[in-house]
Amino acid sequence: MRLYIVQKYFDNEYLEDHIIFYDEDMMIQYIREVNQASFFIYRGIVVDPFFKDIGKNFFDPHKSISELFDEFRKNIKPEYQFLAQELLYRYCPFTVK
Repeated sequence: MRLYIVQKYFDNEYLEDHIIFYDEDMMIQYIREVNQASFFIYRGIVVDPFFKDIGKNFFDPHKSISELFDEFRKNIKPEYQFLAQELLYRYCPFTVK
């Protein structure tokens, strides 16, 4: 799973403001819309929040959600830890979406 982040710039200077998307098409659509209607420049970047690829086999159905979350969280890079719960619910095949 990748994250699609839109960053806001003014005169090529990054402003502390960003939006995270989980879908590339939504990010592109957003950038097109805001770049036409704003004097700021919006740029998209693609990032991988995980240290290693997490396949669907990672999730053992015999473990509790809290056990899975603890293991899952260890594989998330520190700068994306604040998204750990959201990533688990989007990535785990047997959670309610």
